[in-house]
Amino acid sequence: ALAAAADPVRASILALNAHLVMVAGLVPSAIAVELVIDHPFGRTQPAWIAVILGGPALFLVGRAMFEYAVFGRVSKDRVVGLILLAGGSPVMFFLPPLAVAVVPALVLAWIAVADAMRARGRPPEPAAPPS
Repeated sequence: ALAAAADPVRASILALNAHLVMVAGLVPSAIAVELVIDHPFGRTQPAWIAVILGGPALFLVGRAMFEYAVFGRVSKDRVVGLILLAGGSPVMFFLPPLAVAVVPALVLAWIAVADAMRARGRPPEPAAPPS
């Protein structure tokens, strides 16, 4: 991707920042795992919902940034995944933490399956970073 980029420095900075955002999404995800292990049932606190859904959402933002840096596009599956996580958050107030944690797992699994189905039987996509 860097070899194909019109501005390799800009492309590498965008890819680096994308990785930082993805790793930053892992921190709240780890906190969410601890919360769900300690309190799987009962009332879900609003801050817990933010952590449980926010970590995977932040990861998806970083992954979309990386996809843009390498391919010059963002797949609609990631955008839909972000909408599902954000749009479903009001409903999560009525679910126990364990059920809330299932939602981002299903969303991320759906995106992974969609990516695999799109790539199945095709050669690797060539890099096409934005100009």
